[in-house]
Amino acid sequence: MEDSIGKRVKAIRKKKKLTQIQLAEKAYISESYIALIELDKRNPSTDVIIRLAEILGVSSDYLLFGDTTKNDTAFFREWKELMAGRTPKEIEAANTIIKIFFDNIDNCNKT
Repeated sequence: MEDSIGKRVKAIRKKKKLTQIQLAEKAYISESYIALIELDKRNPSTDVIIRLAEILGVSSDYLLFGDTTKNDTAFFREWKELMAGRTPKEIEAANTIIKIFFDNIDNCNKT
């Protein structure tokens, strides 16, 4: 596993057969900034991390920490698809239901 944000960005970019110029254009940042990120000379902002993750098809957690599994990424994508087009109120309700569900599981496991 790559051990820095820059190394992960570079590895995924190459795997996707993107040049630094192509990635920079898609992310609305300069090629030199991509180069500095890949060299670990700049830490990208949260906004840039999110854009890079979306373009590269990985989670921002993976870019930041490098420790998400394929299952984690699959769950994130599935959740994102399920929530697409939902109202903020519906998304909040879904989160509440899930929290209650896991609280109940935790309580059952305590007894």
